[in-house]
Amino acid sequence: MVAADWPGVDPEWSREIDVASTSAADEPGTVRRWHLLDNGAQLARRGLTPAGTLLCVHGNPTWSYLWRTLLAAGSDPAHPWRVVAVDQLDMGFSERTGTFRRLEDRINDLGDLTAALGLDGPVVTVGHDWGGVISLGWAVAHPQQLAGVVLTNTAVHQPSGARIPPALRLALHPAVHRWGTTGTDTFLRVTHALAHPPLAADVRGAFMAPYRGAGRRAGVGNFVADIPADASHPSFPTLSRVAEGVRGLRVPALMLWGPRDPIFSDRYLKDLIGRLPDAKVHRFEGAGHLVAEDRDIAAPVFEWLAGCGPDSGPANELADGPADDAMLEFGTGPLKPGAGVPPLWAPLAELAAGPAAGDTAVAEMATDGSVARSLSWQELEQDIAALAAGLQDIGVGNGTRVSLMVPPTFPPTRPTPAFRRSAASRKGCAG
Repeated sequence: MVAADWPGVDPEWSREIDVASTSAADEPGTVRRWHLLDNGAQLARRGLTPAGTLLCVHGNPTWSYLWRTLLAAGSDPAHPWRVVAVDQLDMGFSERTGTFRRLEDRINDLGDLTAALGLDGPVVTVGHDWGGVISLGWAVAHPQQLAGVVLTNTAVHQPSGARIPPALRLALHPAVHRWGTTGTDTFLRVTHALAHPPLAADVRGAFMAPYRGAGRRAGVGNFVADIPADASHPSFPTLSRVAEGVRGLRVPALMLWGPRDPIFSDRYLKDLIGRLPDAKVHRFEGAGHLVAEDRDIAAPVFEWLAGCGPDSGPANELADGPADDAMLEFGTGPLKPGAGVPPLWAPLAELAAGPAAGDTAVAEMATDGSVARSLSWQELEQDIAALAAGLQDIGVGNGTRVSLMVPPTFPPTRPTPAFRRSAASRKGCAG
């Protein structure tokens, strides 16, 4: 039994569970003990029905404590969600297995755990650091249960020919690796020092709690050693499979990013956006690697959950059902508009049909400052309708990505203040 005496954590959330392992790192019949922070029993005791489950996966060298604000928010009767924050094997307060677990094992481990917990969905994965890769590996393998993904400062692909970040190269150096990650707590202290502002003493102590003593830090060192620095690494094929699998996810995605990160820089964010082009992205200026500590991430996560509808059910149920309405504005793929959400062009239609129909919507200015050409709201709507019909005729539909190339003009076309206000009113969830 783990005594849960950590700031920000309700002791009722702490639990352990024995899980039969099917991972290659273990002999057949092996059972592993996991530690979790899980508010499921608390929600049931209060008579609250969760909208779904947030499956939260930490990276290295943190543990489930990283997700305490999501647990607290998910326990709010106003928006109950079950939050299962795992301690990966050899990490946090889970069992020290004495094995070397590679990326493939860790993805499989997570699947073993969710099977033991009976998580049927809808499940939204949440991941940080290498927990992001592992959570995405689970997501790719469990499309029937998946309803969304949340990522914070992580990566799934190392660009060809690019070296891994200097901090990781140093941690992998033979002269530093074992001493810095296992023999001492240096790797932990350096990671904690990346917080902006610095962690409070009691919070820093809670993050250190599971790793006091070299025998408790073997997983920290093994995690670093399993970083696929190049294509020759044993875990590189698994990483590549996850990276390509992410492209096929058809669920809402949210990325919460701290740009002051010496490990996962914006180049990794750009790569993720390329794989999940419909994701909503929030960069917290001034925040860094430990973005969940630097900023309040619970508020944007639960705002996203409420506004973009991943709690409506797993992705396979969203293609035809009425739950599509809540997700349309987010831009998650080939979803059909419904009566529940006004279409993106609704404000324009209102202006074109109202008393302002003949007012100037768009004006192109001449060099002398006069108006060379202009469109009224009614004319703008008609032009847009004609363009939409043409695109539809050639097969463009909901979810199709369209690249728009606008030739430069001088002086540039200038939208009127009314048009700018109309555009701002349409941003919504995708803004």
